[in-house]
Amino acid sequence: MLSMTVMYRLAACTLFVALAPGQPWAQRAPAPPEPVFVETFVNEPATLSALLGRWSISGALDRSVWDLRIRTVVDPLGKTVGRITVQEGDARDGVAEAARLAQPYVCDSTGSRAAEIEAGPIGFPPTERAEIQIRSERATGIGELVKFGAPVWYRFSFKIGGDWPRDVPAAGRTPCRTVIHQVKQDSSRDGQSCRACPFLKIEARPLGERVLFYAQLSSGAPCAVPPKVQRVKICVVDDLVREVWTPVNVRLLPTQDSSGRADLWLNGRHCGTYRGPMGDREHGERRNGLPIVNAQPRFGIYRDWRAETQTIYFDRIMFWNADPTGHADWGVGAPPS
Repeated sequence: MLSMTVMYRLAACTLFVALAPGQPWAQRAPAPPEPVFVETFVNEPATLSALLGRWSISGALDRSVWDLRIRTVVDPLGKTVGRITVQEGDARDGVAEAARLAQPYVCDSTGSRAAEIEAGPIGFPPTERAEIQIRSERATGIGELVKFGAPVWYRFSFKIGGDWPRDVPAAGRTPCRTVIHQVKQDSSRDGQSCRACPFLKIEARPLGERVLFYAQLSSGAPCAVPPKVQRVKICVVDDLVREVWTPVNVRLLPTQDSSGRADLWLNGRHCGTYRGPMGDREHGERRNGLPIVNAQPRFGIYRDWRAETQTIYFDRIMFWNADPTGHADWGVGAPPS
């Protein structure tokens, strides 16, 4: 009969072989990293006070309407989410010039007149916005989540409100511009802003009963005369459903040369890849001689001037500074090679 000591040794040996057959030692895969920034809007008051520690509000938006335009609400599913609303006139830019046009708005139910305005004497269509932007210290870079030369992974969910217009563009017109997320490096020359476009933006343009969704990557020289900016669209979907939560995942490596890359997932599926430079290499914002992302990620609505109200909802905004593949909150796999 085997002694108890021998039986214990046999049991330990059997357990070791079961855990790691053919391996000298049992090894566990490292756990995926935790996000470095999380906004789930949980346990927030309805007002902005708790949000302002992490977010800044569109500078031109009238402070008297902040609590009306940007707040947290309870979704019909029972969770607390962020709600952002834009009404006619919010943080409006360029209205003096627009007033001289024969038609008062840039956009209406027949689509956008932005292209013809850009070709005219004022050159820039009047806009409106209500956005929240991740806070950071511009002088030092503390708090920056998106940096040139460093990869970043992030995800968010959004839902289009039922108040969005049901535009049906006329022949020769495009759906009205409606940016819901952007990351930006501003440009200036001789002390004058060049109205630089974001090097990454995501749009959700009203299109009948559905929504036109896409991401756009940009690079070039907006300060040149005429401006020289290259734009590439990825993940173009023209049948996104309203009033349904839609998750978006982004892997971004912003550089100002050919090594830059962006990958985007929509509803859990890889939806597009961009490879190439981003931002303005010549006159873009810099710190200590190095390019910076001075406008950190923004979420909300930035649109061409129009009369109708639009509301959007956001939830589960999360950023990682290391590959989160395998993390439950990331929720998608690695991009294609």
